Amino acid sequence: MIDSPSLLKIEQLSHRFGDKVAIDRIDWNLDQLGVVGLVGPNGAGKTTLFSLIAGFLRVQGGKIEVLGGAAPGSRSLVSRVAVMPQDAIFARDVSIVDQMLFLRSLDGVTGTTARQEVVAALESVGLADQLDRGAAVLSHGMGKRLGVAQAILGSPELILLDEPTAGLDPANAKQVRQLIRNLARTALVIVSSHNLLELQDLVDEVAVLVDGKMVASGTIDEVTGSARRIELRLGREILPGELQQILDEERVRAVHQDGVQLTVDLDASAKRGLDEALGQLLHRLLKLGVPPHQFREGASLEEAYLRLTGESEQAAAPLDDLAEDDLAEDDLAEDDLDESDAPAAAETSDDR
Repeated sequence: MIDSPSLLKIEQLSHRFGDKVAIDRIDWNLDQLGVVGLVGPNGAGKTTLFSLIAGFLRVQGGKIEVLGGAAPGSRSLVSRVAVMPQDAIFARDVSIVDQMLFLRSLDGVTGTTARQEVVAALESVGLADQLDRGAAVLSHGMGKRLGVAQAILGSPELILLDEPTAGLDPANAKQVRQLIRNLARTALVIVSSHNLLELQDLVDEVAVLVDGKMVASGTIDEVTGSARRIELRLGREILPGELQQILDEERVRAVHQDGVQLTVDLDASAKRGLDEALGQLLHRLLKLGVPPHQFREGASLEEAYLRLTGESEQAAAPLDDLAEDDLAEDDLAEDDLDESDAPAAAETSDDR
């Protein structure tokens, strides 16, 4: 990550909807470009936090400083802050290019410059051939990519993406992930997602929200602590007695077997960390005559998430396989918002 001062500074931020505490005295400081993940259970406060940072909701308690000290929603942040809601909605019968050009006009950019920016954004998400079509013809995945394209118009410096790859096929999801990595060279990109395995390979830092509180933040290593999850494919199934021998290894915390697939949670807190824990595991497997055909680090972030949120692995559904309906607005319905919370549309064009 590249050093850059005061990209986002949050101090003792609190927000309520009636008696419901949505954000509870959060402190969060991000002063480097890169990709930051924001995770938490449904209703944890992720979308509310995004709305506060973007200026869609007025700050009730505490303080937010954006890109060098500006308040959320300030005129100085026009074109510099961009948001992609989880379910961005576009006009069905207006051409995509006209909608995107309209969004640029809200930021005061028109003519050739605006069109060049629109074409570049659509090319980056593989939609350049859809310029003159209306959103009605787009599949869910294409609509999701259009949402990403509108969020990156004008080379913003702070980009908030809510579930940017939800519902995308593997090829398109990979394309969007690469786009996010490219954006992070010149911007701070905050990604809210339930796909923890994807985030683990994408983000530089991660923050975990639970019941409106930020219970952990930092690099993946800092948040996962000493816990490491390793996924292996073996040549045969492990017998019960052999499984116990693996569990008896000093650095093995837990083992789950599914046919020839073995998932092992390791304690990497020793002096040599993961190397020592992996060495013990592989040595045991070799002694048992079952060398792994494949192995990789699995969802260590997921294991830390379950620990930090208090959810058991048995009770929680696989976080990257949740039905899309379960990933709808994860905080509070807009109907619950008091009109006084939201700034008028004319106050800022960042609410696109």
